[in-house]
Amino acid sequence: TDRPAVLASFAPEVAACAASTVGDPVARDVLRAAARHLADSAAAVCPDTGEDRVALTGGLFKMGDPLLVPLRAELTQRVPHARQVPAAGTPLDGAVRIAVDLAGDRLTLPRDEHMLYVMTEKGTTLPSVPRKGDSPTLSDK
Repeated sequence: TDRPAVLASFAPEVAACAASTVGDPVARDVLRAAARHLADSAAAVCPDTGEDRVALTGGLFKMGDPLLVPLRAELTQRVPHARQVPAAGTPLDGAVRIAVDLAGDRLTLPRDEHMLYVMTEKGTTLPSVPRKGDSPTLSDK
C-alpha cells in the first residue's frame, strides 16, 4: 500500500471542507498544520543570506486558497527574504538536477541540522557534499 498516496487522496476533500461557506475548523487546522510543515521545509533550504526563491510544485497546491493562504502567511513569517517563483520544471527535472550536481561535485545541501544531517563511518556531521567512499546516508532527526 502506498500510504502517502492514500493520505494525499483525502486532500481535496479536506480543502473542500475548509473552503465551504461554513468552513470546517478541523479541516482548516489540518491545512494550517500542513502549511507550517511546508514552511519548515522551505526554511531549511533557504539560508538567511541572499535572495532565495521558493517554487510551489505538486498537486497539493491545486487546492488553492485553503492551503495557499496559510502557506503564504507561514512563508512570510519563516522566510521573509525568499520570494515565490514559478517552478523551473517538473519534480523529475529537479531530481535530475540534484543527481547531476551530485555527480559533478557541485551539490550544496541545506545546513539546518534539525532537518537534515549526513552520517558517515566517522560519525554524524552537518550536511555536506558526500564524497566517494563516505557511504553517506541522509536522514531526518
